[in-house]
Amino acid sequence: MPPTTAELIKDQNFGYLVDRRTFSLIGVAEPLELARRKVREALTDQTDESRVDDAVLVTDELVANAIRHAGGPVSLNLDFYEKGVTVGVVDRGTDTTVIPAAPVCFLADLDDVGLGAISFDSLPEDGQGLFLVAQFATAWGVERTTFGKVVTAAFDLAGSIA
Repeated sequence: MPPTTAELIKDQNFGYLVDRRTFSLIGVAEPLELARRKVREALTDQTDESRVDDAVLVTDELVANAIRHAGGPVSLNLDFYEKGVTVGVVDRGTDTTVIPAAPVCFLADLDDVGLGAISFDSLPEDGQGLFLVAQFATAWGVERTTFGKVVTAAFDLAGSIA
């Protein structure tokens, strides 16, 4: 099981919470667009552009997963710490046991085989989102909430100010 948000923050040593922003995604016609925009706006001038892009990509994956697998997103939570930020997407799904603690990439074991040895039509359409989250975020976790769960990605911003 991935760590809880509290464990994630403690492990990353981000310092004290300095700001919190929450955006409702209930009934939003384009929740992916809104979430990407809010993260980009919040992180611009807080870190370098590549780290902003990482956070936007991860946010996109978390919101898309909430849409596909958990009855839709409820809210986007941004918690700003002295040395980092967390992006949390709350959804209506309650089963945290289906989320792998260590997501894997289907293509990771193909180093020796090469891409020419597989058919792209045979690749799964789903299942790679959490692998991307794990690769681009500093850390990530999941925990139950009163009416669902929150999947949170943490980004270390120390030393990356533009």
